[in-house]
Amino acid sequence: MNTPDLEPRVDRELRRLPAPRAPHTLLPRVMAAVEAWAERPWYTRAWVTWPLAWQVVSVAALVAIVAGGAVLVPHATSAVSSVTAVFASDEASAVTQQVADTTSSARILWRTLLEPLLTYVLGIVVLMVLACVAFGTALNYVVIEKAAHR
Repeated sequence: MNTPDLEPRVDRELRRLPAPRAPHTLLPRVMAAVEAWAERPWYTRAWVTWPLAWQVVSVAALVAIVAGGAVLVPHATSAVSSVTAVFASDEASAVTQQVADTTSSARILWRTLLEPLLTYVLGIVVLMVLACVAFGTALNYVVIEKAAHR
């Protein structure tokens, strides 16, 4: 049997086969899952589907939290600075001096060793992303072309 004759024959035989049927239990299970999904409590659904009163309450709570944070942060920083001023002693100042020395050393190392390399690292990452995009596009083109010719 020749290859050109084989493909139409196999295609014809496959088309004669009956379509596969779903199990009889599939529809009741799907309907039960849809019903359970539709009967979820309102607070487990998307925020835009909440009752209007609860949407207003949640927006008000968010605004109150943000406003409270904006009001309390300056007070917290002043409280922390006053507490550190009270406990500032020779030992505490020595520790803060060591911390300051360590952070300035880390800053110097960052600026001299790592910061100049960031441009090159960013360039390499961008090139890798572009290579992945090109490879994905080529692969997609090849796969779609093969599927379109069948």
